[in-house]
Amino acid sequence: MVTSWSEISVPTTVIGMATRVPFVLCAATTSPNHCLKYCVVAPSLPLPVSSSSLSRHSLSLSFSSSFSSSLGLLPLSKKEGVKRVGRRFGVVAMAESKSTVLVTGAGGRTGQIVYKKLRERPNQYVARGLVRTDESKQNIGAADDVIVGDIRDAESIVPAIQGIDALIILTSAVPQIKPGFDPTKGQRPEFYFEDGAYPEQVDWIGQKNQIDVAKAAGVKHIVLVGSMGGTDLNHPLNSLGNGNILVWKRKAEQYLADSGIPYTIIRTIKGP
Repeated sequence: MVTSWSEISVPTTVIGMATRVPFVLCAATTSPNHCLKYCVVAPSLPLPVSSSSLSRHSLSLSFSSSFSSSLGLLPLSKKEGVKRVGRRFGVVAMAESKSTVLVTGAGGRTGQIVYKKLRERPNQYVARGLVRTDESKQNIGAADDVIVGDIRDAESIVPAIQGIDALIILTSAVPQIKPGFDPTKGQRPEFYFEDGAYPEQVDWIGQKNQIDVAKAAGVKHIVLVGSMGGTDLNHPLNSLGNGNILVWKRKAEQYLADSGIPYTIIRTIKGP
């Protein structure tokens, strides 16, 4: 069971995070029993850690000057205790057992980091990875806990999701630069998406499939990493390859929010 969360740095710029599970905040000016239903935090992806490491990790809130200090924030499925850690803030949750966590898109840049960070903590996690090809599996070590599956085919990802506690979705359509681009000529690159890999198929259908299978399997928490700008139809990223990538990402976010599963959405400047 996931009972405590902290941060793992990833090479994307995180602007905000929204979560439906309660946060417990302990501060010099805040009651230890005060809970926040929604928070905006930066700059990292939250993942469980022990209380001893909380003093080394903090999340900086940027949406209000009253939250300009560094905070330790954790969503807790079962609050066991709260105490001060470090100079001002801290949260403690007693882990009941190891959590099994699946990282989809584990062959990508951010996915590889998250998957490897989980594996570095075998006393806390049973890590799994989902990749699209055998080549990607080989690239991240070809471990037995890395499963090959196609998120566009719901049945193919059932084995990876069965039995997990938490799901971290890091899959994303990736635009390709059209051949013939020469930056030395001052040209602007043109982009396209490969057949079968358009944002509608990957960022909408693929993520919807993951959410549906996770819900059927009883997954306790889903972390979805998306992008800023989903409500701006005129955002430049939507024009890449005529893919409307942010539109489809936003549609998946809303689907997750309506799913009834406890969730965290992290929006970045750049896609995962």
